[in-house]
Amino acid sequence: MAFVPVDGEEELDAEGSSKANRDQAAATFSIVRDLLAAGDLEGHDVGVVTPYTAQVRMMTDLFDEGGGLDEGGRFHGLEVRSVDGYQGREKEVIVFCTVRSNPRGEIGFLADRRRLNVAITRARRGLVMVGHPQTLRRDGTWRAWLDWAEELGLMAWHVGRG
Repeated sequence: MAFVPVDGEEELDAEGSSKANRDQAAATFSIVRDLLAAGDLEGHDVGVVTPYTAQVRMMTDLFDEGGGLDEGGRFHGLEVRSVDGYQGREKEVIVFCTVRSNPRGEIGFLADRRRLNVAITRARRGLVMVGHPQTLRRDGTWRAWLDWAEELGLMAWHVGRG
């Protein structure tokens, strides 16, 4: 288990109804690329989960452009879905991209403990969370989780950087 701190501002999609975060999407891409490059996992072993459909679209495009999600592609079998889309499913490794990063500390869907439970219990062997700790710490549940992660040395400041 690891938490990868990523700066970078969230943005609204064109319709203004969902959120995305380019920096977190790029970090997530790097993490998945590195996980698969190690050779003990295949695309179908890894799931990318996020609470926002705009982030699902952004990351799907990124994986398509960065090697392909279709058969024969570098990321074939990888599933990029919303939290709701992962209910009842499991993967060996889950990379959870939180998206939210703003000076107001607004976390939206991330405040819903049921959704958070779905997101973090889909992993069989490994969970990597990507997010902006300053924003997430404004919520008591996330603050407690991040404190726990720090105490155990699970803050991976060096991961997802290219």
